[in-house]
Amino acid sequence: MNPRFTVVSWAKKGVKLVLLPAAWAGREREPGLFVLIYHRVGAGMGEEMDLPARVFEDQMRVLRRRADVVPLEVGLDRMAEGAPPRDLAAVTFDDGYADVYTRAWPVLREMGLPATLFVATGFVEGEVPPPLSRGRGASGERPAPLSWDQIGEMLGSGLLTVGSHSHTHRSFDRLSASEADEEARRSRDLLESRLGVAVTGFAYPRAVVGHEDVIARHYSYAVAAEGTKNLAGGLAPHRVARTPVRASDGLFFFRRRLDGIRPLEDRLYGHMRWSGRRR
Repeated sequence: MNPRFTVVSWAKKGVKLVLLPAAWAGREREPGLFVLIYHRVGAGMGEEMDLPARVFEDQMRVLRRRADVVPLEVGLDRMAEGAPPRDLAAVTFDDGYADVYTRAWPVLREMGLPATLFVATGFVEGEVPPPLSRGRGASGERPAPLSWDQIGEMLGSGLLTVGSHSHTHRSFDRLSASEADEEARRSRDLLESRLGVAVTGFAYPRAVVGHEDVIARHYSYAVAAEGTKNLAGGLAPHRVARTPVRASDGLFFFRRRLDGIRPLEDRLYGHMRWSGRRR
């Protein structure tokens, strides 16, 4: 493992522990829908968006005990009917990395857990670089895309559904309306053409909402980030909240997320991200 990542990871865990009492006091107790975001699994990059394979498997075992794991669209439909008797959870993957097929998919298949894959079609087509690129001195496997055959195989199981993550993975808050429309349309058309299924869901690149009206013309629902649990009555179909799962969460902080806690460090990450964008 990258030594720098190890140090940073432990530092982040320390921050989370310090903030935990305040976060616990504000936890959401009402049952609702968790939408979990994953990217890479077991690639050895030493990055927050790359979970060790064993940690991912352990998290899935915890998840199926703590919540009803459902396809994302099923979860949204059930939330539209009112608050569920217990928490619902939907597993999602962004971008379309090959290790989803080689490492995450066998775990999901064995446990019978559904998931949604949001595909950046330009990445899978080989037209644009991977959204998660390796920095200087990075370790681990190079980010390779899933093949259309691999996606089709997972779809054929009935456990996986597919949504769009745009074509080029550009932030929608930086696009014109016409550019956003082209991204949304092109990605959906490619997915439907390659896979022969209707595509009704969208995940905003970098989890940043932009041109919500454009997305609503092309998709039934859209997901971003920001927050933990979606609650009945306050769920906006084109800005559904998702919970990022990071390598530094491990099992302890993953369980805290399922307790209804929105880790306060997420707000810090968001502030840092927006401050950096303004420079």
